[in-house]
Amino acid sequence: MTVRIVDDLLDEEAWTEVWSHFQFADMAPVSRTAGAWKLDDGQALGGDEVVTPARDAAIGEPGEDPGVYPSGTAIDRVMEAVLAEAAASADLIGEGWAHLSARLYAYPAGAGLSWHVDDSSLYDGAFVYYAHPHWNAHWGGELLVAEDTPADMPIMGHRFDDEEFSSALMESGRGRFIAPRPNRLVLLGGAPHMVQPVRAAAGSHVRATVSGFFLSQPIEH
Repeated sequence: MTVRIVDDLLDEEAWTEVWSHFQFADMAPVSRTAGAWKLDDGQALGGDEVVTPARDAAIGEPGEDPGVYPSGTAIDRVMEAVLAEAAASADLIGEGWAHLSARLYAYPAGAGLSWHVDDSSLYDGAFVYYAHPHWNAHWGGELLVAEDTPADMPIMGHRFDDEEFSSALMESGRGRFIAPRPNRLVLLGGAPHMVQPVRAAAGSHVRATVSGFFLSQPIEH
């Protein structure tokens, strides 16, 4: 199994709270020359990261540190639900992860994310929650997940030369797509994946997600 899908993750009140948070949260353009984003991936926006304490550490007061869960913001609603689903996903993400991270992302028309593999030395798994209230199948933004790829896949293609990565993907050349259905949670293992660009048909609608990782190593303070 490379993914697990949970539909209708949050109740109406919590979902509305998360979507409302997108209207006012600080977000900035993500770099298109670092990580998996490439120059032609459009301009997504990203929020500040929130990370849980170590799994054996005490949970502080909400909002005591905005970068530590509970942050006192609506992002806590998603993280709480993801933590509850983690136990049912041990076959996908394992049980030894140390922290859960999360941040807001908004993909307007033209924005996507190139093919990549999450670094297994840093992450045991990842998740994406779709917070937007409505989506049309013609608006794009699908999550594509490759199947039956080589075990030694590179993490991502080079910035200007991605032929090696492309060749590895094309070796099997198949996989699955997951639509950005509202209020849907997707948990991912280590398979290569990408985000299809949001199409112009979306107009002013954005692919709004809370996304993050199950971090494999403790964070040093």
